[in-house]
Amino acid sequence: MDRTPHEIVNPLSLADPVGYSHALVVRPGRLVRVGGQTSRRPDGKVVGDSVAQQFDQALANLVEALRAAGAEPAHVVDMCVYTTSMHSYRVNSGTIGSVYRRHMGRYYPPMTAVGVTDLMDPDALVALTCTAVIPEDAADDLLHRAEARELVEEAEETLAADPLAARDPGVRPGRTRP
Repeated sequence: MDRTPHEIVNPLSLADPVGYSHALVVRPGRLVRVGGQTSRRPDGKVVGDSVAQQFDQALANLVEALRAAGAEPAHVVDMCVYTTSMHSYRVNSGTIGSVYRRHMGRYYPPMTAVGVTDLMDPDALVALTCTAVIPEDAADDLLHRAEARELVEEAEETLAADPLAARDPGVRPGRTRP
């Protein structure tokens, strides 16, 4: 998804942004905050020997957290990259950009990259945080899809519980014939 429901603002009076936007006007909706995602696998082990490799796994983890909360990459309104090796981040910016597009598409929210001396996990070279806003209409759409899914599940349960009853309109689901 390369488009965002929010309004990107890049004033002509500022330098052209490369890999980020200057500002974003956010539509009302549900706020999702994703905290420091590093390159940890589900078993807790940090993977990747380079900033680019760790950025790849950390961004995959961030997108997974977004989706688990009902958001998509296009809902991100702010992202921050923390790295213990800003030099390596700069040198590998082309690779990092390709990794970013693979996970996030060609949508670039306001972003900040910050060089730090240390991260909580001593093996981590990168940590990512973001804020996303699921627009109200998208949140309503998710709610309607969840309600529709529940109705389908109820119908499937009824059919599985008593398939003969479902064929005879005079018999209520869950009841047996006399």
